[in-house]
Amino acid sequence: MSAGISSANAPELDLPARFMVCGMACLGILALAAPWTMPLLLKGFATPQLLALVHANTVGVIGAVIIGASYQLVPVVIETPLVQPQLGRLSFWVYLLGLLCFVTGLATGWLVVLAAGGTFLGIAFALYISVVALTLRRAARLDVVAWHIVVALGNLSLAVCLGVLLAYNKLTGFLGDLTLALLGSHATFMLAGWVVVLLAGVAYRLVGMFTLAEDALSHPVAWAGLACSGLAPWLLSSYWLKLGPRLVGIVGAIMLCGGLLLFAGQLLWLYRHRRRRNIDVHIPFALTAAGCGVVSASLFVVSMVRGLGPNEIVWNIVVWLAIAGLAETAIQGFFYKIATFLTWLHRYAPVAGRQPVPRLEELYQPRLAIAGWLLWTIGVLLMVPAIVTSSPILSQIAGVIQALGLGCFLWNTATIGSHWRVPNKARFENPGAESTAPHRR
Repeated sequence: MSAGISSANAPELDLPARFMVCGMACLGILALAAPWTMPLLLKGFATPQLLALVHANTVGVIGAVIIGASYQLVPVVIETPLVQPQLGRLSFWVYLLGLLCFVTGLATGWLVVLAAGGTFLGIAFALYISVVALTLRRAARLDVVAWHIVVALGNLSLAVCLGVLLAYNKLTGFLGDLTLALLGSHATFMLAGWVVVLLAGVAYRLVGMFTLAEDALSHPVAWAGLACSGLAPWLLSSYWLKLGPRLVGIVGAIMLCGGLLLFAGQLLWLYRHRRRRNIDVHIPFALTAAGCGVVSASLFVVSMVRGLGPNEIVWNIVVWLAIAGLAETAIQGFFYKIATFLTWLHRYAPVAGRQPVPRLEELYQPRLAIAGWLLWTIGVLLMVPAIVTSSPILSQIAGVIQALGLGCFLWNTATIGSHWRVPNKARFENPGAESTAPHRR
């Protein structure tokens, strides 16, 4: 296993960084708008503004950060240089153009711009999938973490095709009665098939590295979780498309919930056996994300068993907990570790040993990070009763609390970024030899 998140196989840092910056910029915009956009979650998913909000989160934040992290971590995980990094850089500009057009088209109903945005995003995702897939193909061997990436890429490929079809359907309406079924399939493959599977695989590697408990990872449990999470979207989509009875959809929902339960149990096992005994800043974020994922999947199972229709408000809760509770919470926690390590490597590794340099946790304010986690978690969970009661006031309060939590995170993000080029002239408490390198194996 790789002992870090960077190696000679990793690409130049500008490639992952540009996607990370894009994701953080979108997160900042969403934080400022949260008090006004959270009431949109009280409406159905046919509302164009709600669809725009969902895609601003999934494509603008989650997708951008995951793509950037993939470009950085995949070559390290499989110990193989990234194939065609210039295509990765090209994918960023196409992705950015597609994001701007797509969200604008959804929010305004400007269908030509929407279709153009869907096309650009389809091309950008195709470039990303090609670069990562070709890199995986060159690997000498693939472990369970790498297979999470393989399965996630396969599911993403189908999700992107469905997304492009749906974008053009807004313009022409050629899908007819299939629109709702394909929308459900697209969301399932994107969130459950790509985001959940990839986050699980990346978390196994990162948590094991951060806690020095890589050898505690149970590979049979990881394989079982991958089988459940990887197969679930296909069963659910078969039901959406009426290719199988409702029992098939129920089994798919149960498998998705089972995969997330196995993932949550694996995280708890790794933390229990951690050799670095301090409570790291990413731990509360990761555990909260896993918990929200399990709750979201459990509600999914209940909804499928009860045969609830697509207009039931419970689906808003399921999607909200999956997007904000699981994905964006996990992204914040892991970003603290990835961004600080890459910043330290870029800025301070060349001068370590010749002058005092900070430790990783000194690149940001840990107490502010914990305050941000607490506020963000309260805001996310408060949206559940707001949706249930259809309370605009409660949703606005939740939006304000979320904005405060994201403000703490983004302040720390800016603090980390301030170390990127400008020398830090602050005096450090422990400038001795043992504190001049980040905590690494």
